[in-house]
Amino acid sequence: MRRALLLGLLLLSCKGSGTKPIDVPPPPPEPKCGDGNVDKGEACDLSNLAGATCQSLGFDTGPLVCDSACQFSTSLCVKRCGNGVKEAAEACDGDAGLEACAQFGYLSCTGTCTVDARHCVTTAFESGPALELTKGGPAVVGDVSPRGPGDLVMAVPSFGRVEAFPWVATQGFDGTGGRKLSFLKSPVRAEVCDVDSDGNQDVATVNADGSFDHYVFTGAGFALQELDGGCAGASFLGPARLAADGGAQAVAWGCDALFVLGARSLRSLAARDSSAATIADVDGDGVSELLWVDDGGPSLKVLRAPDFAADAGVALPVSPAAIAAGDLDGDGDADLAALVGAQVQLLENTGLGFAPKVAFPAAGAGELRIAELDLDGRPDVLWTQGDEVVIRRNRGGFLFSEVRAALGPGPRLSFDVGDVDGDGDPDFAATVSLGGDATRTWVTLNRVR
Repeated sequence: MRRALLLGLLLLSCKGSGTKPIDVPPPPPEPKCGDGNVDKGEACDLSNLAGATCQSLGFDTGPLVCDSACQFSTSLCVKRCGNGVKEAAEACDGDAGLEACAQFGYLSCTGTCTVDARHCVTTAFESGPALELTKGGPAVVGDVSPRGPGDLVMAVPSFGRVEAFPWVATQGFDGTGGRKLSFLKSPVRAEVCDVDSDGNQDVATVNADGSFDHYVFTGAGFALQELDGGCAGASFLGPARLAADGGAQAVAWGCDALFVLGARSLRSLAARDSSAATIADVDGDGVSELLWVDDGGPSLKVLRAPDFAADAGVALPVSPAAIAAGDLDGDGDADLAALVGAQVQLLENTGLGFAPKVAFPAAGAGELRIAELDLDGRPDVLWTQGDEVVIRRNRGGFLFSEVRAALGPGPRLSFDVGDVDGDGDPDFAATVSLGGDATRTWVTLNRVR
């Protein structure tokens, strides 16, 4: 026993006095895309989809794939509702499966591929509250600051000013809440357009002496900008965006000339021997052109910014007293509606000229327009006739159905198409004389929205 203990101590004394090293296992590899593990920031890794499928991501069928960045690729997933193809159990998909609204308005397809018929209405228009003023005048529909529903912007010659009456849902245009936009002038016509491209609507006027003015919104009110020149008896064709990088400009017509009212400028364009003019986007580029009828041909001439040089003109088969332009057949170019005698004739743009397509009886017609009234994507033709608006609803392929809307009686001072109540569809406002300076503005509301 003593001998064994002594031998143990002897052996222990032979070992070094240093510390024995400890073996540390190597650290695990850093997570990386492509290792098959779904790590932080990864949706998947190789074939490891973390239990996800095309169906769990909202698609109907197809294989889910993990891309090289360890994110889901749904390029092979298929969502039947939303692919534009009407399939089993779907009433529609995009435009597929949608019929034309038989009454007035449009059908749409919901996100669940069912038909939404809320904007297909049997009663297209209804009368709204009228505005009576002891001193009024011709008016247009606009939306001057502060933005909201429409305003009735009215030239009031007897007061020598322009007033804007806001639309109030419970009562119509508010005759007691009118704002005076100008003073010490004699405006006889007004137009609303954003001349300085600041997002606020400005006002242009034709005055009793034939001069033109701009009233530009400054943030606190409207500042007068007097424009040199003019034409007594001129009337506005409407606002027009005549350049891709410019704002809207008011365009007036009178004295055998077109007038372009730009920011701080007025340009007069001679249009001799002409019976009619209008504004339209002829080539579908988002910029409007000025169109006028040369009675010597007769032909239709097109003027484009910035120089407004008239082209050679395209022959017309008729001599119209008024024209309106728009793409009636959906082929990308502008067709014409022409007031000829006691008819409204529609002329198709063939690329080489204009061919008569259809004619409607229209004795006593006025205020000829082309506008998208039922929001089905096809522009409609309308004109005033007596105390009504006659609408030829575009059904495609130069087929039209008739709809009429009442305006209200009285000698008409003005008629305008615009969104009166701010719901996104065009309404009508017609101002008539009640004798002396008194006026009544009849409002007809579009019920599509």
